[in-house]
Amino acid sequence: MVMDSKKQSQTSISSEDFQGILESMGYILIDCGDHWRTRALYRDGNNETAVKVYKNTGVWMDFVENKGSKPFEALVKDTLKDDPKELASILGGAKREIAPVYTQKQTIDMEKIYPENSLDKLFPNYNFYLKRGISEATQKAFGVGLAGVGKMYRRMVFPIYNEHHQIIGFSGRKVDDNNNYPKWKHIGRRNNWVYPAFNGDIGVDEAITRAEEVILVESIGDAMALYEQGIKNVLVMFGLSVNSQIVNYLNSKPINQIFISTNNDRDSGENRGLIAAIKTFIKLSTYFDLERLIIKFPTAPYNDFGDAHFDGHNFNKNWLKKEYSQAKQLRYMCEFIENNTSFFTKKETKTALMFSDE
Repeated sequence: MVMDSKKQSQTSISSEDFQGILESMGYILIDCGDHWRTRALYRDGNNETAVKVYKNTGVWMDFVENKGSKPFEALVKDTLKDDPKELASILGGAKREIAPVYTQKQTIDMEKIYPENSLDKLFPNYNFYLKRGISEATQKAFGVGLAGVGKMYRRMVFPIYNEHHQIIGFSGRKVDDNNNYPKWKHIGRRNNWVYPAFNGDIGVDEAITRAEEVILVESIGDAMALYEQGIKNVLVMFGLSVNSQIVNYLNSKPINQIFISTNNDRDSGENRGLIAAIKTFIKLSTYFDLERLIIKFPTAPYNDFGDAHFDGHNFNKNWLKKEYSQAKQLRYMCEFIENNTSFFTKKETKTALMFSDE
């Protein structure tokens, strides 16, 4: 009997965990409705849609290697073949760490809280970002340090706080670019992160309230680059999609403008940043008036804010003040979706078509 990869699961890992595990391993996921498309991190190649992973089962296939469908565990094993400790942690502990705890008639969703002394293991070594134009003062404001042991070994680690000033996770950027490990690694539930709004005295929450504007970026590196130039009203999406907690947070604020500022991957075969920006725009349009939303990429020719800052680009002068025509953006989005329907769900396409009537 031929397996229906959409309906039958071959994995012991909960379907709710697939996205978190994939993103923690470094996969950048393109949402295609009932499945994701992504690049194969376990081998060489730059095809950003080579791998297809079904959301409800974790069953996946590599269209370049064309070896048929495989269970989710096989993707984890292939990706982490050089990191046995992390492999054992995911395959042996995914359910224990992430799955909800059940009582007789109630589900209690317990989020792990990490002790403050977890930060004692981080070294105050700031050279990695100093070389990228980020001052020691900014790095200290973000609480970053270099991990010398553990799951975040050889990574610049940022603590993630919730509104109760408790540590609920960590995000780590590798410092050695000459290995095959993912650039970013995360511990905790990213779907609950509103970062860095609640991180100590960094001033982001106050800056968003005061400006009545927010800039949504992909990574902490982008946020620090903007912060370095005095722009603090920034939230990090940790990838290519905005989570519901960020939406809830923004709904609690008097927000007049939301800038969707993903990376501008214009030189790649498929501009993932543009696709992600459009998807985020569509999602946010459910909760906010269209006139409050604008896609605003880092200024060309830069791919992200980190590169632009390192090159001396003045965001206040050359980026913030640049005006955009939303009418033109809406027309462009509709045309792009019509010509690239495979990247968007039917619901997203239907929503976008309504933009043309605005």
